[in-house]
Amino acid sequence: MFNWKCPLVSCLALVGLAPSARSQVSANDSLAQRLRAVPVEMYAADSALRIINIWQVEATDLLKFEGVSHPQLLDQLTRDVYRPYTSFWQNYLGGENSFREWAETGLLATDSPIHARISPMVELRLDSLFTDIASWLVSVTGRRPQGVWYAVFGPGWTDMGGFTDGTMVADFTKIEPKRDTIEFKLPHELTHMLHGASNAQRSDPDSGTVLQRIISEGLASYATYVYARGQYSPAQSVGYSASDWTWALAHERELINAARPYLGSRTQADKNLFAARSERLVDSGPPAVAYFLGFRIVQAYAAKHGARAWVDVIDLPVREVVSRSGYAL
Repeated sequence: MFNWKCPLVSCLALVGLAPSARSQVSANDSLAQRLRAVPVEMYAADSALRIINIWQVEATDLLKFEGVSHPQLLDQLTRDVYRPYTSFWQNYLGGENSFREWAETGLLATDSPIHARISPMVELRLDSLFTDIASWLVSVTGRRPQGVWYAVFGPGWTDMGGFTDGTMVADFTKIEPKRDTIEFKLPHELTHMLHGASNAQRSDPDSGTVLQRIISEGLASYATYVYARGQYSPAQSVGYSASDWTWALAHERELINAARPYLGSRTQADKNLFAARSERLVDSGPPAVAYFLGFRIVQAYAAKHGARAWVDVIDLPVREVVSRSGYAL
């Protein structure tokens, strides 16, 4: 049986190729073989987490149908990548026409990150990352994160994030497939899954407010800090530069006073003001102050109730977290 990248006619044609061309074909065959070993779906955390490797299907089509016309390749991608995962794409990108438009101008572009990142993705071993970090969370919180993750080369609108239905996306157009990078982000996102699924959060009268977003981002950032075991500073754990962190500490009272009028707001613009990396609550201050304020609240809670007490925040109403922390928000 011949490898699908090397049908009989193509293999015979290799005889006439220059050594460099034969080497490239051989490299592509080797990559395709390693890619086939990556499952389209895999499970972690005792099957509580389901990871769907849409990226594997995308990469397989690009390698398998290399050289065919763009219209044909778009049809193939629509059949293999879009239609089996319609609900995901509709949540993230839009309908079939939107997918085809993006695929033609984005995924199939010569400078698309997918071309350089297929091999690193194969080597990343996402399953072990999910399993290791989820196991750590189970050991320290007694809870198992549950849900569905889609790993994809998408439009790059986020690196990791969640949809309103609770499903999650890791977009490797935006995030580099480096193990230390993913190890930094996964504890944060998996902690969000634990926090969002808790009964306390679902029944909290402050659900959906800026205050809840502050506590949620602070808890997830603090989990990253604890997981890193000293390898990340508080600044790094919230995604701040050292100078942003220093400024925030020096002007903490100013940030608190600026935040107070917004705490009960449920408008998306206000939540973006606190959580978006492009937004600043105080013009001269750092962006995304929800991460800083939330981290400081959880840090104060742990200082007051014990190093492992940060786990309590998962199951507490957010106003009780603030009250019991002693933080003057």
